[in-house]
Amino acid sequence: MKLARVFILAGGKGERFFPFSTLIPKCLIPVAGRPCARWIVEDCAEQGFADIVLCINKKDESNFRYEFRDFKLKYSVSEKPTGTVDELFFAKNLIGGTFILRYGDDLTEIDYKRLLRFHREKGAVVTLGATRGLKLPVGILKIDATGRVTKFFEKPRLRRPSWIGIGVFEPKVVSYLRVGEDIASNTISRMLKAGEKVYSFITQGDWYDVGNVEHWRRADEYFRNRRLEPAN
Repeated sequence: MKLARVFILAGGKGERFFPFSTLIPKCLIPVAGRPCARWIVEDCAEQGFADIVLCINKKDESNFRYEFRDFKLKYSVSEKPTGTVDELFFAKNLIGGTFILRYGDDLTEIDYKRLLRFHREKGAVVTLGATRGLKLPVGILKIDATGRVTKFFEKPRLRRPSWIGIGVFEPKVVSYLRVGEDIASNTISRMLKAGEKVYSFITQGDWYDVGNVEHWRRADEYFRNRRLEPAN
């Protein structure tokens, strides 16, 4: 099957991981002894997706180029840390067809070929990778009309699918980008309102948002254990 170029967004400000992100770019924060973005790049390459564009900013450019000196990556370099729309918009000249988008601080295990095949079979404009059973970080209350708590659910799991920062996009998505906005909060909603065909591809793998300290701890434990697993 024809594969697709992968765009990894790694040029953000890293505000949620402050102050650690003042010392090291968030997407290069180690997970089980290996930078987060490196897990993603290696996973893509192992599955045959070696055409990779790393979207970064000039401040962190030298860090990324040194880390990935053993890979033949393409780089889209913005002048300063930006949001998700700006990162992709800045790289729009490298979009030549169907492409895979990955957030550089999200870790999960997904079969890219199955994701891409599903996207094409559906004739979708966007296909969002998703998972079920995401555990909320807070407790949920059920209350009656008087405000009395009738049930308490400690950190329940969501029944609805949750986006995991991975998607397949057609080039026309560029027309929906607005500088300064967010892909998840604004672009996808705009496409849905316009009636575009947006699908979701459910994966069974766990998802870790490395920009969240609690998620980072869980990801670090999971990937350390995975590295210890014997080869088949």
